[in-house]
Order: sequence, then C-alpha cells, then structure tokens
Amino acid sequence: MKIALVQMNSTMGHFDGTRERVLAHDRAFARQGAELAVYPSTVVTGYDPQALLTEPGFQADIATMLEQLANECTVPTLLPFTFELAGEPVFEVAYLSEGSVVPLRMASILASLGSLGTAPVGDAPIQFSLGDVDFGIAFDLTMLDAYASGSQNADVVIYLPFDGYNTDDEASAMAHGVGDGFYLKEAAEANAWLVAVNGVGAQDQIVFSGSSFVLAPWGELACVLPAFEEVARVVDVDPLSEGPLRSPLAPPVYNRTQFLWSALTLATHDFAVKQGMGGVGVLMTGDLMSSAAAALAVDALGPTRVHGVVAPVLGAKEAADAKRLAQNLRIQVTEIAGEELDAAANALGLTYQAAALSLARIRANALFRAKGYLSLSGVDKTALAVGQDFDAYASCDFAPFSDVYRTDLLALVSNRNLKSPVVPRTVLSRVEVPRNLRLETRLRSDALILSDLDSILLRHVERGETLSELVRDGCDEMLAQFIVGRYDASELVRRSCPVGPVVSDRSLLENRLPICCAWHDHVREDVVASDSSEPAALYGLDELMERFAQVTGTAPGAIEPAVGGQTDIPGFLRDFASAGGFSAEGDDVWGSGLFSKN
Repeated sequence: MKIALVQMNSTMGHFDGTRERVLAHDRAFARQGAELAVYPSTVVTGYDPQALLTEPGFQADIATMLEQLANECTVPTLLPFTFELAGEPVFEVAYLSEGSVVPLRMASILASLGSLGTAPVGDAPIQFSLGDVDFGIAFDLTMLDAYASGSQNADVVIYLPFDGYNTDDEASAMAHGVGDGFYLKEAAEANAWLVAVNGVGAQDQIVFSGSSFVLAPWGELACVLPAFEEVARVVDVDPLSEGPLRSPLAPPVYNRTQFLWSALTLATHDFAVKQGMGGVGVLMTGDLMSSAAAALAVDALGPTRVHGVVAPVLGAKEAADAKRLAQNLRIQVTEIAGEELDAAANALGLTYQAAALSLARIRANALFRAKGYLSLSGVDKTALAVGQDFDAYASCDFAPFSDVYRTDLLALVSNRNLKSPVVPRTVLSRVEVPRNLRLETRLRSDALILSDLDSILLRHVERGETLSELVRDGCDEMLAQFIVGRYDASELVRRSCPVGPVVSDRSLLENRLPICCAWHDHVREDVVASDSSEPAALYGLDELMERFAQVTGTAPGAIEPAVGGQTDIPGFLRDFASAGGFSAEGDDVWGSGLFSKN
C-alpha cells in the first residue's frame, strides 16, 4: 500500500489556504498512486483553538472545509482536528473519501456502543479498514502502548502526536529519537508498521519539529522526513512483509542543542510571520541574552528583517560588543548615545544605571512599533525564575528563551558560533550570574555558581522537588531556602513576561503560583542536611559542565469503518444527540460542538 505523509506548517483558522494546499497535495499524490494521505494533528485547528472551540462560526467553517475536501479529494485522506465536548477539547481525525466525512473516534465509540451496549470506559480504540489493511490511530504514547501491549491490533498504526517538541523528552524529536531506541519497542511489540506524521512549525507557544517517519515492525526505517521543514512523500508499506527492507534508512542523529536552536528559530519566525509582522527588533546591550536574541532573529528571518537598537546600558565594552555583533549579523542598527540616556536620567532625578535600561527599552519599542516589528526580549528562564532585570523584558512582545536556562543558552550560542562566529568571544567569556543570590560568597567560578543555581531551579520547577527533597539530596539548606524564596517572590514580575515557546517538561507559565498567599514551603524537621560544607553534585551537573566546557574553558564533567458501513456520521450524531446522546438520563451531551443539534 502506498501511503502519503504530509509534513505541513499551517496557520490556525486559515481554512481556505489550508484547503488549497491539501488539494494541491492530493493532485500530486494521485499521480504517484497513493492510496491514503495522512496529515499532521495541527493542520486544521492547530495545537489548541482555546475559546474558538465554542464559537459556532469557527466550528461551522471546520465542518464546511471537511465536507468540501471530502468531495474534492481523489485520494482517501486522514485529516485531524479538534472539537469541544463537555467543555473539553477532544482530538479527532476525519476520514475523507468519495464525499463522505467519517469522524473515526466517534465511529469507534459508536461501534463499541453497538457491540457492548454501553459507552467504552476510557478511550475507545480508533480503528478502520482500507482494503485488506487494518489501521489503528494513536494521538499520544499512551494510545500507542495499547497496540504494543496487544490489547489492540492493527497492521498499520498511524501516530499523530498533538504534543510539540520538548527538549526534556527525546521521543518528541520523532525520527531523531529512533536511533536512541525510541519507538522500536512499540512497533515490534505491536507487530505493526508505525507511520508517524508530525506537524512542523509553531502553534502559539508549542513548536512541532516534523521529523516524521515510517518504521517497520522489525526496526528498520522505510522513510524519514527532515526536521523543521515542510515536505510530503509517498511511501510503500507492505503489512505482509517480514523484512528486511531493500534500502533501509539510518536514523538521524539527535543533537539536543542544535535541535533546540532550530525549534526556537522556527518559533520566532512563525510568531512574527503568522501575525503579519514586517520583522523583529532587538535591544542590543552586549550581554549574552540580547546577543543570543539578535543571532536567533537573523537565523529566523534574515538580516534585512531584523533591526537592532544599540544602547550603552551596561558599559562601553558591552556596547562595543553589541556594535560588533550587529556588524557580524549585517543588520540595520539605531544607536542611542550614552549622553542622551544620561540627560534623561538627570531630568527624572535618577542615576544612570537605574534609568538607562528602562529608557532604552522605551525608545527601542517605540521604534519597533513604528516599523510594525515584533519586539524581542532575550530574557531567559533563569532570569525570570529569580526576578532579574524586570526592565529587560517588560513591554516586549516575544521572549524566545523564556523556557531555556542560562546554562543551555550558553551552549546554544556557542554551538551557533560553530556555524559562523557572529557573537563576540568577549560576550561568551562573561558568564553572567544573577547577583544577590548568596551564591557569589562561595569561592567558586561563575560557571559553577550558575550551574548550582540552574540545577536547583530545574529540580524545583521541572521535577517538582520540595525544599525538603532538595536538602535531603545534599543541597545547602540556607541556599535552597533563599533561591526557592526568590522564586516565589518573583511571581508577580514574571507575569509581565511576554509570551514565549514552551520547550521543557514544565515552563514557568505552567508552574504559576498564587500571588497573595501567606504559605511558603519550608524544610521539614525529619530532613538531615549533608555534612559537607560544599553542596553535593546537583541534578544534571555533569551535563551542565560539559556544556560550559565549550564556552568557558571549565572542566567538562474504500473504507470499512467499524461502525458497520455508516458514512453519514455527522448527521447520525446530530440525531443521536437529540435523543440524549450517551447519557442514561437523556441529557444532550452534544450541546455544542461540530456534531451538536445546533
């Protein structure tokens, strides 16, 4: 069977444009003899339509597009989308063929209802048949495990993840994770071909990396699509084959640092372009964060669509580094003279240092808005976590590094310089550590101090470790209490941070705290701290130090749906809803949504 994989970067709600692109693919697939076309989860409704799910007009336009494509596509097509049920988003995939629209998840529920007499407990298996081939569909790894465990059977499992790239989860890198053993067990234990189709591009704060693939049950790759690129390909899948493949592909190597930079680059590009922005602007002060933001912006949009404002906020050396960076990136620059900032500070009765960053940011943002540019902030997760430099990000539009710790940011910039050394070495040599955190009193290098800080924050935010757990595992008690206290106290200023991509297990936005709360965590009495005067090796320290070694020189450490031939599922569901839906009490559970009686 020939299956077409489509790795598409779409814009939520651009239904006419999406329909035209699907039809263009359909014509190409028909010429290549494709028997089934599979599109990624984000193609119609994006990652999360949020309040649009309850908008009748939005739902009506989705239904209209699906009906049009069902009549116009010549190749049977799987098109995922999201709808609302009982106040919650529900992932669905429509099978389009010969004028019919079959929502397969609903069809599977109805099949279970018909065979068992009751609605299924939990998710019903989403399955269908095409010719002699039985297909199963999974939206996440839990659904994929159902086939691996043998509780569900299929010849081909189509994996359509609705979750984006997560730097803490290599499986989210799709084909780039196969070489490290991901997905091999699932395909082997399911004894099924795995056709994984992933979106590419940014959907609000979520980034999809592409890297779709086709994996044979015996562990060979039949197809690998590139990461972070739009591409479509028709692949031969033979469920009766027992291997080996004639020309198997080697799995791509996963480089976490390069992958993360590519994800942030794509997120910045899409956030600007999908909103119709003319370009992006960066206030360049010569520090690591603003330098990284400028380099990222050029990689995302090219030098002609990036404007820098250079201001001597941190000092003359830093301003010289910012100018050198702008020259290396070949971007247009507006300079703010130190005398201008000094005069404004005097007029306000403030010291230069206290006023310079705020005044420069106001001036830069006014320029960017006049040009119709997106204002970038280089603020990182470390600075946000401890409330550092509020004026560096307040009033900006987008913060690409807001979910990236500074240790990773150093590695990202160093790795970017391997491509072309645009960021001056003097910028990289200054390992900027947030001050007044009781870390600098230790006779340790800045690199080690920063690794201590980021390690505690990572354990507390991503891993959810309490103060007691931090101390139990060897962290200095007063140090842990102070950093966690600073984290709690910085919640209010974090609320002023602009939106940014989520690329970790837990972003600061996902770990929001109540502002008016008297309770704070404390070390429990049964916890005994380490006897050592130095903190024990913190979580991930070896890995962090290996990244520092690059930068600072420190030591590295035809469908047959199970519903029984029913093809007018939307109409059937509307009738079904009017009779009370799945509720024994006769409630209309389809009160809203694509299949409501409204």
